[in-house]
Amino acid sequence: MMDSTKIAAEDRQLTVSLPDERVNVCIGSGTYSIVIKGADTAERFAMIDMWIPPGGGPMPHSHLCEETFYVMEGEVAVFCGETRTLAPTGSAMNIPSWAPHVFHNLSDKPARLMCTVSPAGLDRQFLEIGVRVATRTSPPPSVSAEQRAELMKKIPAIVEKYDGKVLPPDAFDHLMTPEEIQFLKDAEGA
Repeated sequence: MMDSTKIAAEDRQLTVSLPDERVNVCIGSGTYSIVIKGADTAERFAMIDMWIPPGGGPMPHSHLCEETFYVMEGEVAVFCGETRTLAPTGSAMNIPSWAPHVFHNLSDKPARLMCTVSPAGLDRQFLEIGVRVATRTSPPPSVSAEQRAELMKKIPAIVEKYDGKVLPPDAFDHLMTPEEIQFLKDAEGA
């Protein structure tokens, strides 16, 4: 039983996150809604609502924070180290600190993931990289090839700033079929 006299001496209050007050950003084809900011939790954790369209998912990467996903809708293929796992609706997974990983929506329907990272930081990284949009399901705005190329040059330094590392784009191709790789290329070009 917890001793009520040992309450943490913090100057924090209850955090309430309402959908219409959240910041939403597009990174690639996905839209990420910052549900709980690290600033609200003394940087202990952050929570992000991820909307991943068919063919979507991040670049292969690793980072200091632990990353836990709960698949609320759809499914994603998760690649972590040398393991490939299909995560359908209702699945949960934890990606350990610094584990090389990526996830892809290889289906024809959007996926929705609730992601918690600990410690926080990924929320600020997303805000720095992403383009702000109106809602958690807003499609990405049109970006010229030049703008995309400029952002791609900046991303590794931004990721490193938040204790992460971008991996080669083909880091997990050996765990996918040629058809899946083509599906992702086609989705990226759309």
